[in-house]
Amino acid sequence: MSRILVTGANGFLGAHIVKEALDNGYIVRGTVRSAAKADELKKIFPSEKFETVIVPDLIAGDYTEALKDVTALIHSASPFAVEVSDPKKDFLDPAIDGTLNVLRAAHAAGIKRIIVTSTVGTVLSQPELMSVDYTYGSDDWLPLTYEQAASGTLPGFVVYLASKKYAELAAWDFAKEHPEIDLTVINPTVIYGPVIHPISSLKSLNASNTIIYSLINGSKAIPPDTVPVFCDVVSTAQIHVKALESKATYGKRVIFTKGPGTVYQMLQIIAKARPELADRLSPMPEADPLAGKPFSKFDTSIAVDVLGVKGLDLEETVLQTVDSLLELEKKLGTN
Repeated sequence: MSRILVTGANGFLGAHIVKEALDNGYIVRGTVRSAAKADELKKIFPSEKFETVIVPDLIAGDYTEALKDVTALIHSASPFAVEVSDPKKDFLDPAIDGTLNVLRAAHAAGIKRIIVTSTVGTVLSQPELMSVDYTYGSDDWLPLTYEQAASGTLPGFVVYLASKKYAELAAWDFAKEHPEIDLTVINPTVIYGPVIHPISSLKSLNASNTIIYSLINGSKAIPPDTVPVFCDVVSTAQIHVKALESKATYGKRVIFTKGPGTVYQMLQIIAKARPELADRLSPMPEADPLAGKPFSKFDTSIAVDVLGVKGLDLEETVLQTVDSLLELEKKLGTN
């Protein structure tokens, strides 16, 4: 049995990657930032095949102990926030230097197989981003410069995308300098799905699921369609784990999106399938604001055809997320 290291193991996606890897027979070691977070995660994964290790800092943390007896690395840890006060400190440095820190440590430990989680946002090369008749592929890159991202003039979400771009470029450059490394980068779109990682309250939900929760929590607010494409978290985790032993993914960017999924469509699905939530749903707009607009396509052939991961449709993704959030409400309350 191989032992793999998963960074960000107590994150929304990271926890699902841990579960998927355990289900597929791997011994999994997950990094967390504190002993308290390690204890929380061990309650979620009580298996003797799951280990935790504390790495308190992405940029300067020492991965020497974490990488002992490890055969492969999945680096899924990266900061995300809606608000940004210092683009360099909040996003760019942790993403870029954090990625290089763990890659250097992995290389020093003799680890050749490395998976890095990026985002489909790094391939949005067109000025119109999503509403253009274009198929994005692995040769496309977000046109933002580092200087633009660090300027302090851009919204937090855009700075986040830029940080992922430059972290990914840093990883590819590192792999070129060390050709013995077999690097794969996973580029999923906005990810929804059940929450299995430990959270203390619904206020600390991951950003994507917060969108769906805002539709059912009685706030009556309708969030904007920031990136109206989706994929589900279980399938995204499956891609990470399946890629570990797929030589066909070496040196590849694996784009994953199931297709368009607007807030209006999500609200329609919930209203129809969960009528008991009617009094707490956001009001249904007269029409979908994005109706009739073109949606960009993405080349997902490696994920779908090579790795065999089709992904869930929008209805199943939304309803699994809603049901998970309602269970969390019962457990944690609404605050």
